[in-house]
Parts: sequence; structure tokens; C-alpha cells
Amino acid sequence: MSREPRAVSPGRRHLIACEVFKDEFEATSPTELGRTYLPQGLHRTPGKMPAAIQEVLDGIGAEVEAVLLGYGLCSNGVVGVASRTASLTIPKVHDCIALLLGSRERYEEEAAACPGTYYITSGWAKYGNTSLSAYKNEYLPKYGEEDARYIAQECLKHYKRVALIDHGAGDVEFGRAHAREFAETFGLAYAEIPGSLDYVRRLVNGPWDDDDFVSVPAGNPISPTPFMTLHAISLP
Repeated sequence: MSREPRAVSPGRRHLIACEVFKDEFEATSPTELGRTYLPQGLHRTPGKMPAAIQEVLDGIGAEVEAVLLGYGLCSNGVVGVASRTASLTIPKVHDCIALLLGSRERYEEEAAACPGTYYITSGWAKYGNTSLSAYKNEYLPKYGEEDARYIAQECLKHYKRVALIDHGAGDVEFGRAHAREFAETFGLAYAEIPGSLDYVRRLVNGPWDDDDFVSVPAGNPISPTPFMTLHAISLP
């Protein structure tokens, strides 16, 4: 029978997370914690996320008693996944910005103070696919400058600024350069805001309180119900 993460040694836990969090988790995880990172591109097709996460879960050894998921609800991209033998613990957030800022409350404050913000971290710039990288690597080669810029600007038409979240993990200078180029390319304001590794650290080390985490017993699928009480932040 599975046990709560607090009763399981780090060597019997396993982390499954989006690759954009790699630097954050590598900076905060116990060395004996098993880790699997999945491509950020799954967020662009949330319907494929459950199957990708489930495949990893199905391949985890029987010695693992607790699985930690480095995701939010992510447009229901985690709904339905289940582990046959291990408990699941997931941050109680709609998306990962709250994790990068350190808390849901901090995210709500930022969203209220400056709606229309495109958030970037060094990990997002390095491992993920931002609108700038999509413009340069996908749209330009396929459509040419005029159409590529039109597509990108349509995707960004409700954004007003690009904000680099700086929490000290990863190649911050690389992230800064990417975020500045992003803002300059599309005529958006640029800002840097302090981040925090506190939420990420608690995911891999505990404590896992019910206010900030959802715990799912072995054999049960993740349901969207625990997330319905959260304040919804409208993204552009």
C-alpha cells in the first residue's frame, strides 16, 4: 500500500516534471530523488499530456512509493493520470507561474498589478518554446518575415510586457538576453521581477500541506475538483 510522501524516504520518491523546471529542481532536490523531465511542448497540446505522464508512471519501479508531479492543473493536462502503486502529490495551482514566483498569492498579486504579462525564466528560454523562439525557429522559415510577424503579433496582441522571473537558478544571463530580445522584437515593455524557489523546494522536500498540494492515493486518478476552489487568473 502506498504511503504519504512525508513517510517515504527521498530514495523511494520520484519526480516527474516539465523540462522548463529542470534547473529549479536540480537546485533544490535531494540527490537520491529520482527525476524524469518531459518536454515543455506538451503544454501546446494538453490533450497529449496525460498519456505522456502516464507512460512514465507506468514505467516507474515498484520500489517507488510516492510520485511528485512538477506541474499545475495545466489546462487539465494532468487530469486522469494515476499510479497503480504510488501516491501522487501535485501543487495546487492552475499553472506553473505560481510555482516560479513562490506562491499562488504572489502570482495573484502580480497578475492584478500588471495583467497582460508574458512570464519567462531562464529555464523557459533554454528548454522551452516561447513566442520568440516560435517566431524565429518555426514561423520565419515556414512563412517568411511578414506573415511570421503577423502570426506572432496576433498571439501576443493582449500582452503588454515581458517579465523575467529571476530566482537565481539556471543561466539567468541567458534568460535575460532572451527576454530582452523578446520585448524588443515585439515592442513590449520589459521588466525583471524576483522569483522564489520556496514552492519548488517544498514539492521535493515537504511539508505537503493541503492548502498548497493535492495528494492522490495509489490507484486513483487526478481529478480537477480540488482545483476548482482556486482563484482563476485570466491569461491573455
